[in-house]
Amino acid sequence: MNQLAIVIPYYKINFFEETLKSVAQQTDKRFTLYIGNDASPDDPLLLIQKYFPDGNYHYFNYQENLGGKNLAMQWERILENVQEDWFQILGDDDMIAENFVEEFYKNLSEVEKEGINVIKIKQALINESSIIISNYTNLPRISTTTELMIYKFTNGGRSSLTENIFKSEIAKRIKFKKYPLAWHSDDAAILDFSLNNKIFSLNDTFAHIRLSSNNISGSGDKYQSEMEDASYSFFAYFINSFYKFISKDTLNKFIKQQLYRCWKYKKKLNLNLFIIYLYTLNFKDLIKLPTTIFLINKNANQ
Repeated sequence: MNQLAIVIPYYKINFFEETLKSVAQQTDKRFTLYIGNDASPDDPLLLIQKYFPDGNYHYFNYQENLGGKNLAMQWERILENVQEDWFQILGDDDMIAENFVEEFYKNLSEVEKEGINVIKIKQALINESSIIISNYTNLPRISTTTELMIYKFTNGGRSSLTENIFKSEIAKRIKFKKYPLAWHSDDAAILDFSLNNKIFSLNDTFAHIRLSSNNISGSGDKYQSEMEDASYSFFAYFINSFYKFISKDTLNKFIKQQLYRCWKYKKKLNLNLFIIYLYTLNFKDLIKLPTTIFLINKNANQ
């Protein structure tokens, strides 16, 4: 039995053929392809059959559009059918290098020996013409989950769902967080599905992540409000759950950023600052905490 599933949540046909082609060109065929049609107005079957014979893939033609409610719900609906130990969720406009599956198996024994549950691959951004418009990311071969998150949020790093390979059993048990637009749901998945352990990076293969007017990342300010709500919820979760694993200086920066978010978006304070300040022995801010809570919550009610 294959150990890797490639899961494509399909809705938009614009670049779907390029996605399928990248999967069909894999040098190592030891993967199982799952495609879930999220009630798209464009039937993808002819394209799928062009690259994959019947019996070489699992296709689910869903009648209810779940992605319109939350993309993570659509991911989980397809994931219910996955039997393989590991899975990747490949965006329906993204592409993977032809040695993606090959590199997965080449490193799998080391991943399992280290007890690692999340694998990442390097990525670069492409435009609507499939031209590369960024450098490739390059991560340490092995890093801790919090190291990875801190690097991303303090150094302007980027990531996407496509570049991750998750352990199926853990993802099915814990499930994705349902932030608006599933914005930061991939970040939360890395934190949750890794079980706060290590991340293994494959830097000899890559994914191409497409920026276009058809996806959220390339849509400008169209979804700004939902993205702000997602950031407000995610960073509270990150700080409240992982403060013990973040250096004091970096933690204070994250807290200040979240306080600013609460103020700017007129949201109530959603940080457990009393516990955090006690743990970090930050008595200066602890003394001012009642005033901070009062002012932020008052601003939220205006």
